[in-house]
Amino acid sequence: MTKLKKHEQVETAFDTYTLTEIIGEGGAGRVYGGKNSSGEDVAIKVLTSATSDKRKRFRNEVNFLLKNKHAHIVSVSESGVANGEKVVGPFYVMPRYSGNLRDELSIERTPDEALRLFSQILDGVEAAHLQDVVHRDLKPENVLIDADGKPAIADFGIARFNEEALLTAVKTSPRARLANFQYAAPEQRVAGSGVGIPADIYALGLMLNELFTGQVPFGSDYRRIADEDSGLAYLDEVVAAMIRQQPENRPKSIAAVKALIQRHRLDAVSAQKLSAVRDEVIPEGEIDDPLAFNAPQVVDARYDNGELTIKLDRSVNAGWINSLKNLGNYRYTFGIEPRAVQISGDTARLSVGRGASNVQQALDFFKSWLPGATDEYRQTLQKGILAEQARRQSELEQIRKREEENQRVNSSLKI
Repeated sequence: MTKLKKHEQVETAFDTYTLTEIIGEGGAGRVYGGKNSSGEDVAIKVLTSATSDKRKRFRNEVNFLLKNKHAHIVSVSESGVANGEKVVGPFYVMPRYSGNLRDELSIERTPDEALRLFSQILDGVEAAHLQDVVHRDLKPENVLIDADGKPAIADFGIARFNEEALLTAVKTSPRARLANFQYAAPEQRVAGSGVGIPADIYALGLMLNELFTGQVPFGSDYRRIADEDSGLAYLDEVVAAMIRQQPENRPKSIAAVKALIQRHRLDAVSAQKLSAVRDEVIPEGEIDDPLAFNAPQVVDARYDNGELTIKLDRSVNAGWINSLKNLGNYRYTFGIEPRAVQISGDTARLSVGRGASNVQQALDFFKSWLPGATDEYRQTLQKGILAEQARRQSELEQIRKREEENQRVNSSLKI
């Protein structure tokens, strides 16, 4: 950390920031510590040596981080272009973190605390992958730690973005050196090799071993986690799988890495998914359907020759329709009940007979059924989630037992 002899200011459309010190520097830019106009601490990353290619990558990084909502990926509040005396170039504003994973490696912690920290790191990287963003430069310095000890993945300057995330076309030169050499996967050390999710998994495997042993694995004779705690020997198998030489032989995803850990500690990691309705990553067990929380509303109704046609404010799916037809408690009259309703998309039809009072009663009944159907639908989804979690737990338990049996038999063989 280097204090600036002369403070500099940068402005965005909404605030002015005073830069007081340099807190980090790398190939993609320099990070300053400072304060906003309200006196709150912030960090500001400024792109240095802003070549055309670097500007394009920086723009993609800003776009991704501005829309990020995940707790374990750094968020960006706003961006701008600095034209100061010494600070010149595009920049973005992010929270000020107390340190990074490199600082944390020297701190003594219990195995559970270390595993919890690594699980949160996995969550951050997985959230990026689920949005088709591959980091390609994972290392302890790029895992920031806040005052509460929670990590956030930072510095997506050389990340690979999907076509939707790209604001500009960025191509990696075959000769471009990506990632810090110490944590680079074998394929990143060969010009022209494809670099994807397996490279991130490789770097995470190195960091997992380092988190427990203080050493980055090199070759075959490296210090293993079992040397520190024999009860954690299963993590050595996880590390070994993550740092295999050939990328196709490593776990295919962060979810696959988590599954390896869950065979021995189901509670050590948690599953995530990309929301089907929101542009963010959410826990696997979270209900992801607005129909489970907000009942559809009636926006129009028409009667024609004994049939009432009702228009809803949105389409409903088969699961919600099934919940409506199987309501337990509801108001009705003979022939006008939930199971008699025919629904397709946002349109419901119900035979109601003749007479204005009868039609109005049918419409009132239908409106009263909607909240109950939504509650029933939410309960059905929750039961399905719990059933899937139980199935998954049983499956992992069976896998673990088979592996233990294989090890027990093999260890007893006498050649």
